[in-house]
Amino acid sequence: MNPWKEISLSDYENHMSMASVFQLQALNKMMKEQIEDYQADSLAILGIAGGNGLEYTINSMAKKIYGIDVNPSYLETVKKRYGCLGERLECLCIDITETLNVLPKANYVIANLFLEYVGYDSFIKSLHEMNVEYASCIIQVNTTGNWVSDSPYESCFDGLNKIHHDITEHRLKKQMQVNGYAHIKRDCSQLPNGKQLVRADFRKTN
Repeated sequence: MNPWKEISLSDYENHMSMASVFQLQALNKMMKEQIEDYQADSLAILGIAGGNGLEYTINSMAKKIYGIDVNPSYLETVKKRYGCLGERLECLCIDITETLNVLPKANYVIANLFLEYVGYDSFIKSLHEMNVEYASCIIQVNTTGNWVSDSPYESCFDGLNKIHHDITEHRLKKQMQVNGYAHIKRDCSQLPNGKQLVRADFRKTN
């Protein structure tokens, strides 16, 4: 079983929103910019969790928004929180490390703190399967300490060690380039515990 299925959304969001972690807030701000930067007809959000930042799609031009996650209870929460999106929003329970052929077609993909749990190969294969033109990723850069930030909820994430991948900005750019995606934008956000969130955007070249 994928360990993400065993982590409650409340534990995840409480951990991510702690003042000492501050990732939920930082991701929300960065996702607003991700959505505004590329006005695509169709958008897929990989690892959508509870839908943080999805409110910025309400006034976007996206006619279809796919929320994709491995945890079905997360997706039920997304549907309840963002019912205002109506039929524009479709939630899909998919593990891209196991199944790719059920993925929808999408012009634009947002994948924030997602590559760390699927790896480069599965992510790039999913982009090709969906025929993605633009992809925007946010990865965590650990300058100090453990890759999971210290908090009272830290032990909830112990099971993720078995699927965690070390993702670096340099290798991500290289892997994307050799697979037909050019790097077009970079941004970063400094977190209070010394970590960084680095955004890397790509456009399909062939």
